[in-house]
Amino acid sequence: MKFILLSLLFVTPLLFASAAEECNDVTPDALEPMLKVAEAVNNDTECSNPKKLRGMCAVVGDLTEDSEPQGKYKYLYQRKIFEAACVDINKDSEEEIARKVSKVWKENEDKLICNNTRFEVANGNIIKFAVDSTFDSFLTDIATWKINLNKVDETDGRTVLDYVKYQMERAKGTPSEQRISFYYRTLRSAGAKHKSEL
Repeated sequence: MKFILLSLLFVTPLLFASAAEECNDVTPDALEPMLKVAEAVNNDTECSNPKKLRGMCAVVGDLTEDSEPQGKYKYLYQRKIFEAACVDINKDSEEEIARKVSKVWKENEDKLICNNTRFEVANGNIIKFAVDSTFDSFLTDIATWKINLNKVDETDGRTVLDYVKYQMERAKGTPSEQRISFYYRTLRSAGAKHKSEL
């Protein structure tokens, strides 16, 4: 029994010393798991500034251009959305831009509604308002950014695609028919659905 106790007295400090050496390893290989955890935490807490989305209906309705355009982005709605989603157009890939924008859009979807005398849907989705404003660039961008296109507005009970189809039927035989058909195809190919398909 004494032998076992003496052995434990000598072996235990060696085990602790060995474990301490393992914990003090700061080589890149040893730090890699910790760096991955830190990166994941950083991605989960990435910034979002929904206040930047204020006034979106006005800039969409007026097709407002940015007074200081950035690269290929020339409209003010693009700047507002990018600032809200903390997009860095100089560093973020197209996929990363889409991910950030769709995330901030989803978080603020209920606030992205418009009321305007020339817009027949009270508290209507801003995408429907863009259709009414014939804002091609906005509709192409939201399709590219893979945002949710299937929200059903309570006031009219329609998705964006239902609304576009309704507008397409109203525009039959007019010069607007071709443009609205283009919106329908663009949104459909980006995943928009009719309410009956949800």
